[in-house]
Amino acid sequence: MPVNNYQQDEEKTKFSWTNLKRMTPYLKPFTKDLVFILLISIISSILLLLIPKLIQYAIDVPFVNKDFLKVIILTFFMLILIIISLILNKIRLDKESFILNKVSLNLKNDIFKKLEYLPNNYYDTKSHGKIYTRAATYPDEVAIILCYIMVEVLLDFLNLIFVLIFMFLTNATLSIIPVILASILIIFFAFLSPIRRKEKHLANDKNANINAFLSESLNGIRITQSFNREEKNNNILKKLENDRVHAVKKTLYTGNLTWSLTNILNYISKGSIYFIGLNYLYPTVSLGTILAIDSYCSRFWGPIEYLTESYNELMDAFTYLERIFELLDEPLIIENKKNALKIPLKGKIEFLNVAFSYDAKTPVLTNLNLSIKPGEKIGLVGETGSGKSTILNLISRFYDITSGKLLIDNTNIKDIDLSYLRRSISTMQQDSYLFARSVYDNLVLAQKISLKKVRAICKMLDIDDMIMHLEKGYDTILLNNGSNLSSGERQLLCIARIMIQNPKILILDEATSNIDLKTEKKIAASLNILTKDRTTIMVAHRLSTITSCDKIFLIKNHHVYEEGTHQELMQKKGEYYKLYNHQDS
Repeated sequence: MPVNNYQQDEEKTKFSWTNLKRMTPYLKPFTKDLVFILLISIISSILLLLIPKLIQYAIDVPFVNKDFLKVIILTFFMLILIIISLILNKIRLDKESFILNKVSLNLKNDIFKKLEYLPNNYYDTKSHGKIYTRAATYPDEVAIILCYIMVEVLLDFLNLIFVLIFMFLTNATLSIIPVILASILIIFFAFLSPIRRKEKHLANDKNANINAFLSESLNGIRITQSFNREEKNNNILKKLENDRVHAVKKTLYTGNLTWSLTNILNYISKGSIYFIGLNYLYPTVSLGTILAIDSYCSRFWGPIEYLTESYNELMDAFTYLERIFELLDEPLIIENKKNALKIPLKGKIEFLNVAFSYDAKTPVLTNLNLSIKPGEKIGLVGETGSGKSTILNLISRFYDITSGKLLIDNTNIKDIDLSYLRRSISTMQQDSYLFARSVYDNLVLAQKISLKKVRAICKMLDIDDMIMHLEKGYDTILLNNGSNLSSGERQLLCIARIMIQNPKILILDEATSNIDLKTEKKIAASLNILTKDRTTIMVAHRLSTITSCDKIFLIKNHHVYEEGTHQELMQKKGEYYKLYNHQDS
């Protein structure tokens, strides 16, 4: 999958009516509500369509006969019909609002569930801003269009049929005029549809590019400020916004073409009705009849105008759906096999002739052989880019190996249930993430554990006092990634979180590299407790922190280059010896 950033438009998708069919499960639970909406809307439309007939009768009979009392009664009756219609429309709009909110929520839930299980390489190669657009913006747009616009389209279509029936019952000759002109509009639509879809796709892409840039900029705001890059970023945003505005203008031009043509044909049909009616058909056709046909003509072109706008919005919905289903159809790659083993793990790990590449071109690991016993503490060392972090990612199965075998407790890692695997592994990185929630929530995450037990673990790690000195103790809400804490305090909380999870396999990926020596000594006092009866894998920036490991693996040239205890490797005077002495000097 190619890297997609704010400078790149996304790959174009193919139009397919099946996307609309795939939305059926989201609408099906609300079938009764939609039928109810349809029924009250039909009743409302019929009530309004009776008004021109009442006007025709009022002009041709009581008004001509100067029976003004009857005219007043008919006017009052028409007013009642309008009020009833408004009440029914209010009920319809409330129902539609409820349905579209539910549909949007269900779509977002499915997208979020998918995002939670997509492999790491999806996030490596996709702009997070564009992912956010698909997950948060498009479902709302689709729900509005399908739950509101689709109902409106159906209602307008039925309205159109009712209007035509009333028109032809009133006078068939004059009714043919707007029907002929509407046929011209249909031909125009057929020509414009693919152009409109292509333009909307481009507008969506330009909007997604802005979201991608904003996401990247906010994540790197400190770098922006440190390097005085604000003005340059502003210029980039202006260019992206100009591109978006230019793309949106094209869609507006296309939309205005249909709207303009609809209105032009509306006026032509009205003028033709009066011209033909008054010059060629009157007085055979009464003035009341001509006025009624004129009123119906307005009601005829009203739904058509709405249908043209709705058609454009429906095409927009298809572009949103294409992106949504493109995301939902992303292959999981990392997923459970059928009947995956749900077994408690002890912590034995074996790499047998393992090869791995992120892009299927550049090898990261080749013929890697590595064995770790349960409860053993091992160190991984090597130059930057040697593959140390990759080994850790493979153990957690964030990626699958390209070839060879990776065994956990003598079982192929692909045969183990993912939830059981990851429940048995805890990873602590040099910058572990803390959520914008309470300290307690960050410590327990998905676990059900009392505050009393949490405090007992924190006291054992000697950080309970630190937490209690926060504004609200364990109820203190952390800022974004714990920015209201020092880096050392964040790491101490992450260590407590691991202790609470109580994993069998512990991964420390340069976990103390951002911590001062005083804090590191505080952590070191708890490491014996933390690593007891656990398989521990340590990647350390300072080699002095791993000298007590049971075994050390030096990774070089994509495989294990040297292995042994610290003493054994120092006696060999090989690469590890050079690396250690270089740091020590």
